[in-house]
Amino acid sequence: MILSAALWLQAAPAFAQSGIEDDEMKIRGVFNSSLPGTQRKNSLRLSFHPRVGDVLKRDHVRVPLGLRYGLAEDWEITGSIEGYFSHGLRDAAWFDRSGLSKVGLGTKYRLGQLGNSAWDTAVGLDFSTPIGTPPMEITDGLRHYSPYVAFSRRLEGDRRWRIFGNVGADLVSTTDIPGQLDKNELGADSLSLTAGAVFDRGPWHYTLEAELTSTRPFGGPAEEVFAVRPGVLWEVPERFTGRVGGKWVVGVGLRTSFGPDGTDVGGSAKVRVNFDFKRWWKGKFGR
Repeated sequence: MILSAALWLQAAPAFAQSGIEDDEMKIRGVFNSSLPGTQRKNSLRLSFHPRVGDVLKRDHVRVPLGLRYGLAEDWEITGSIEGYFSHGLRDAAWFDRSGLSKVGLGTKYRLGQLGNSAWDTAVGLDFSTPIGTPPMEITDGLRHYSPYVAFSRRLEGDRRWRIFGNVGADLVSTTDIPGQLDKNELGADSLSLTAGAVFDRGPWHYTLEAELTSTRPFGGPAEEVFAVRPGVLWEVPERFTGRVGGKWVVGVGLRTSFGPDGTDVGGSAKVRVNFDFKRWWKGKFGR
């Protein structure tokens, strides 16, 4: 359905160049892939993206906060912390339980177009670990080290289309924090291959990801998961967010996976808000 809509929009004449940055595209559950772009040098950005879909599936809502800083023109570092609270619409009462559940660090270096290739390329590493005493429903209890290579390119015939790929590993270790795996989450060292496309039309971005994850390269029990994720991202116009400020992105995604736990079909709806600290500081203090 989403891909058909993108093909229909391709034929429409009006098109405005997208203002969304690569890091703003990545909203887990809607669009999981890393794209090569990095934060501008010396810029600092705060991101806030509550997982509103948790209201329908869990007693607790996860609220990740992240900071992204451009160390150099093509090199960024990130830090994140995830909080949670009981929302009161299911079994647990409003704010009956709250706290912190996860911290993360990451870095990405953009290599650019290598040789005569038209592919923009970057390498990165993400790390995350659970903390505190979070409910089992919101953590897998595992520590993750995730190196990756990301690449993408615009199509010469139609710059609205971008194709991309990721090659990455997820190296996990157990912690003393109990957790539970989502359906078809492997919970062991694995290698992932992802390919997909993004279609940009002004503030609308239509995405499609296909991912194969396997434990075979690491010699453990041989298990594979194949997942397909179509999604839509919308950059909310400033006329709706002017008083609050920041850059708002709303995403809706679908997910179908096939793995050791059978077939899993689901969806996600998420909001991500980014605040540019430098712009906020100038606007607040005129410096």
